[in-house]
Amino acid sequence: MTPTEQVQDLVDTVAELTGAPVTLEDRDLLLVASSGHDEVIDDVRRRSILRRRSDPVVQELFAGFGIARATGPLRIPGDPASGRLARWCLPVRWRGVTYGYLWLLDPSGAVHEHRLAEVGDALDLVAAHLATRARAADRTTWAVGELLSSDAGSRARAVEELQRDGQLGQKFRVVALAPVDGGPTGTVNGWLLPRSVLAAAVGQRAALVVPPGSPVREVAERAAAALLPQHPRGVAVGISGEVGASEGHVAWRQADAALRSGAVGVREWDRLGARRLHAVAEPSALAAAVLDERAELLLAAEPELALTARTYLDLAGSAQRTAAALSIHRQTLYHRLRRITAVSGYDLDDGQDRLALHLALTFGS
Repeated sequence: MTPTEQVQDLVDTVAELTGAPVTLEDRDLLLVASSGHDEVIDDVRRRSILRRRSDPVVQELFAGFGIARATGPLRIPGDPASGRLARWCLPVRWRGVTYGYLWLLDPSGAVHEHRLAEVGDALDLVAAHLATRARAADRTTWAVGELLSSDAGSRARAVEELQRDGQLGQKFRVVALAPVDGGPTGTVNGWLLPRSVLAAAVGQRAALVVPPGSPVREVAERAAAALLPQHPRGVAVGISGEVGASEGHVAWRQADAALRSGAVGVREWDRLGARRLHAVAEPSALAAAVLDERAELLLAAEPELALTARTYLDLAGSAQRTAAALSIHRQTLYHRLRRITAVSGYDLDDGQDRLALHLALTFGS
């Protein structure tokens, strides 16, 4: 039985002993596990299970009841106006440190404090699991940042430590995640990921180190979905190619380039094409390098001309496919192509001009 399965089994045991629906959250109020008993539920529990984390408003509300200072069971009253049911909060503590919270939904007051004493052994085992996981995560956060840094000495120390602990092999890929509206990404719920995947914050972004054999795209999509409640406008995701243990900085640049190559969705370095140039220059620098006077004239003209040029070049100069993609007659396409040359000066029959224009439209617009 895996540690995650053991924790789930303990949560189910607490639910059986108390007869109450139970959820377990870690110290960041990320959902770890939940029992059944969904016939008794309120929006707080429902959203926690669906979003795999507590709502920030709910976190602030419960913090006001003193859950962070509690050393024993804490009764939190319900609120009929908002539909919130009464519940017990059992701090999950190991050697005097709180590592999470066990929540028991108890609207009728059927669960008395003496019943809570009966779950002490299970609570201690949960605390041991969460403490072990939290301490490992603390070490991993530092090590992952060093693993992906540009400093060779830092990378070497991180590789040595992670390999000594059996957390890193000879190859890996990196996933970078960031909200499309900017700002810090927030914490990825590591309980949703395979134990072999390392997660950490790198600057304002989130990074995952994924070993060979793991379904990297599935892992990336799962992490992005878990972040959506915090970033409803969407999360951009970039996946690097596979690199050697000492090449974390290369993988981070590749994942970052893939992330910055588009908006919402998952993009992989191996399928990035010319957009790999994002790995060697910032978008503003690339735009300045590829935009010339001719491109600026075209971009300042009728919007349909730039769209037509981009579509035509993306489709390898196929008039038939371009006309179909734009839903226009082929003669209309030919007219627009002549207008593009007249307005900008680009010769679309010249390979270098086509390349220059394609780069300008790809990186400069």
